[in-house]
Amino acid sequence: MSRLTRESIVDLARIPSAVPLGADTLIEPDDPLLVDYVRQLRHRFERLGALDIIDLPRNQFAVRSGSGRGPCLALVAYTPTQHHNLMSDPWSGRIRTPVELGIDEPCVFGQGVTQNKAHQACLLGLANWLLDSSVTLEGTVLLCVNNEGRSSHDCSDAMLDGLPITPDLAIQLFNTGFEVSIGNRGRIDLYVHVRGQAGHSSTPPPDGGVIEVTNRVLTRVAELNEKVGHRADTRLGNEQIVPYQVVFEPLAPHTLPASARITLDRRLLPGTDPAGTATELRAALDDVATGGCDVTVEPGVTMLPALFPAERATLLDSLNDAVRDELGQPAKHSVYGGSFDAGGPTARGVPTVMFGVPDEGDLLGDDFLRLSYLYAEERILRDTVTSFCGVTGAE
Repeated sequence: MSRLTRESIVDLARIPSAVPLGADTLIEPDDPLLVDYVRQLRHRFERLGALDIIDLPRNQFAVRSGSGRGPCLALVAYTPTQHHNLMSDPWSGRIRTPVELGIDEPCVFGQGVTQNKAHQACLLGLANWLLDSSVTLEGTVLLCVNNEGRSSHDCSDAMLDGLPITPDLAIQLFNTGFEVSIGNRGRIDLYVHVRGQAGHSSTPPPDGGVIEVTNRVLTRVAELNEKVGHRADTRLGNEQIVPYQVVFEPLAPHTLPASARITLDRRLLPGTDPAGTATELRAALDDVATGGCDVTVEPGVTMLPALFPAERATLLDSLNDAVRDELGQPAKHSVYGGSFDAGGPTARGVPTVMFGVPDEGDLLGDDFLRLSYLYAEERILRDTVTSFCGVTGAE
């Protein structure tokens, strides 16, 4: 397909963009890492020529092409990289054929190539094609760079507030395996803080102290998970509440900790009030504190559930047709197992789906992408844009 697209993904794969390992899994949009990354990405768009680049709040930007009138399609690529954290050479941008993985075609290696950089490279290729071709879009396409890395919708809210036109459809570019993700559960982080007193491990308190209270908290959480799991949607699945971090402090020799922080992943379905989940958890933990320990619950960042409105199904015709033409089979509509940003624009009345290349790598191990998949996504997006927006002129 486009030589620029191939060059771009290799180029971008060499620029660090990953959330650092550690207990803090969030990254601010004005973090120096993202400020530098967005600066370099924007420079690559600027080098293409006379593009209409729109500055947006929260260290974001969009490229506008077309008439400035509807129909309007937004293609959204994200910058923070969150997975493949133990990749041995994360920023190589190397192209090779990984025969040891049973793959007999060239792949590009680099942390974030499937989550972020394939989509950014496709947007660069699409922008270049719109500049160089004789096609004029009758509608409007917005190529958006989104900095959301806080498990919230703050960056999308800022993006929608700053755009000169509200999209009729948003396609969030993500590694969905070429499936059109039409929905996902929401999520909220809930933090349980257990505070007590430090002590020497040779003389543990009779009631067990912070560690024992933490065990009781985890038992109650498991019981609550059974309860909330009965809330289900035939398309999106079940609600849940599960711990994914338990951090004790201080970590000192032969020292019983003075505190613990338990981070819980609370998955949400439409109709469940995120704020009410903290109240629900407090009630479940009402009597777990003993021996002078104190237990508190604090709500954290939230992402809303999303479900594409069935009555707007025709908005997906252009994407469905482009997928069918490229892959030779009907577009598969699926539900994303995690939570992502689709719930934010959906809550604001912008129908939103997720779409993009597969991720064949291990969650923590190597991240790589077949170049054939990269070119397929580029062709699908080009056909989607021209069909959705309408064109005059010939390619």
